[in-house]
Amino acid sequence: MTKTLKRLFPVALLVLAGCAVSTDDGVFTRPAIGTGTPTETSREERDLPTTVAILPFTNSTDSEFAYEVVRRTMANHFATKNYRWVHWRDVDNRLALAGLDTPQKVMAADRAELAQLLGVDGLIYGNITHYDKTFAGIYAQISVGVELSFVKPDGSIIWSVTDVRRSHAGGVSTSPVGLLINALISAKHLYGDLNLYRAADDLGRDLASKLPEPAVLAQSEKPAITDVIHSGVGQYLHYGDKLEVAIQGDPGMTAVASIDGLGLVDLTESSPGEYVGSINIDRNTNVKDAVVTGRLQNSTGQTTSWISPYGLLNIDNTPPAAVTNVTTESRDGAVRLAWQSSDDDIAGYAIGVAPNETAMPTRTYQSANASFTLTGLDNFAPVYLSITATDHAGNVGSATRVTAIAAPDARYGMATALPANLPAVISGIQKATALGGPYFLGVDSRIGSDGVLLVEPGTRFVVSPGAQLTVQGELHMFGTKSNPVVATAASGQTFDEFLLIESTKPVTIAGLSVEGAGIPVQISAGAPLIENSSFKDSQFNAMSIGGAARPVIRGNLFEGARTSGIIIQGQSQPTFEGNQFINNEPFHLQNGSTYQVNLKNNTFRPAASNTTILGDAVY
Repeated sequence: MTKTLKRLFPVALLVLAGCAVSTDDGVFTRPAIGTGTPTETSREERDLPTTVAILPFTNSTDSEFAYEVVRRTMANHFATKNYRWVHWRDVDNRLALAGLDTPQKVMAADRAELAQLLGVDGLIYGNITHYDKTFAGIYAQISVGVELSFVKPDGSIIWSVTDVRRSHAGGVSTSPVGLLINALISAKHLYGDLNLYRAADDLGRDLASKLPEPAVLAQSEKPAITDVIHSGVGQYLHYGDKLEVAIQGDPGMTAVASIDGLGLVDLTESSPGEYVGSINIDRNTNVKDAVVTGRLQNSTGQTTSWISPYGLLNIDNTPPAAVTNVTTESRDGAVRLAWQSSDDDIAGYAIGVAPNETAMPTRTYQSANASFTLTGLDNFAPVYLSITATDHAGNVGSATRVTAIAAPDARYGMATALPANLPAVISGIQKATALGGPYFLGVDSRIGSDGVLLVEPGTRFVVSPGAQLTVQGELHMFGTKSNPVVATAASGQTFDEFLLIESTKPVTIAGLSVEGAGIPVQISAGAPLIENSSFKDSQFNAMSIGGAARPVIRGNLFEGARTSGIIIQGQSQPTFEGNQFINNEPFHLQNGSTYQVNLKNNTFRPAASNTTILGDAVY
């Protein structure tokens, strides 16, 4: 017997001979003690059905495993009775096509219509009443209970039963069987509790012995099967793996395993009543949710079939499709990626970071979900990414490549490129980049009320005489002192104005450098932030503030203005913090506003005095 089957057979032995309790401290085994006492009603029927379907059971328990384990176990045992049985999967498919996709809908459906739909003259209804484990001292009490009704299409009841199978397990086992079972559970390929499988199996065997069957066939003896298990439980197999199947039952039989979509696997009797076989997985084989059915045939040709109750088989050799609909969202020092996959068996994704668009990734990150945030990035530096999907079988799909940029504004990644010649109206979300420039402001341009312009460090604007950029929407410049946004005149020319801010929407001007303009910045509304910028040798004022504007002027340099560094008018109330005023003529600042200006925490050369500051100000 192979090593894998040696690991798997303790499960089969357990179902036959005992039960196990999985705890944090190990495995406890002892023979199960059945304590169920069924309540049964039956009536003699000369006319028993010939073809029967086991309908989906309702589940009155809290267990997610109860439905599949109990129904399939009952189907296995009942299949030994002398009826023609419709495969449970065929039953489910037909019901789903008719819109009866829940047990509750099936229960409410007309019985005659159900029988006609399924092509049967007998129906078995079921409700799972118990499927749980409770502890009392060192013992675990296992309970599996059902209510079953075997009915004819006219609603008459052939047989009904209510039964709860209870068993107790306890005592520490250090036997090889106990240790191997613990290893199987630890591998997380078999979910649920093996004691519950055992109790369900006992209950199904007992109830099957009581199920009425046609008298003419009642003396037929078929081979007995007690368990079917396969090595694909709880996992995806692929090329290079070996699928192993084992049956336990009567000795001296011919044994095969039938696998949906794969065919038959011949099994040999390795020891009395134990049949094993295996196949190597071909690279072209793909099977999804396949039922593994064990079959024993005796010398007279009678066959017994038994569905493995432990789980369906999945073999996957098809790589997942490349991810699609990739979106990038810029963040400060980070980018957030999101994408979609058309495959439903994805185990995870790999996000690779490469030095350029065509290079292989130099570092890789993992994500269990279809999104990922990459941190620790330099703003406005392109990052070249690839995204690949891996399915549960380990197949890796093709890479989808994308370029993303970290930026303080989340909209940067989705912004469209600003034309080199600024249009009359800028609408939507647009961006100006260092590589896309220089940008030419040849005539007046306007950021519309629905417009957003994002400007990265190092961007250059060439401004013609008489042209200005009016801001009615959002403007965000992200320059720095070491890599500023620059506004300059064409060679040999001067320009009068650059920015006219009329917007009450968010406006941030950071790291702007303007030299030799008439009036670089005029503010008439809103509360823009002007910071870490440099305004030198302005022909008139470096900045004009009016209306009811409330700008924050922070960390800037105002130097060499010829008719005052800053003019304040109207109802404006600017805030000044950490600015430098150097050699502005005749004044560093003129305040004509109705509000006093606080100039403390700013530096002046020449020093602030009534000869360098005009108007109501404290300094």
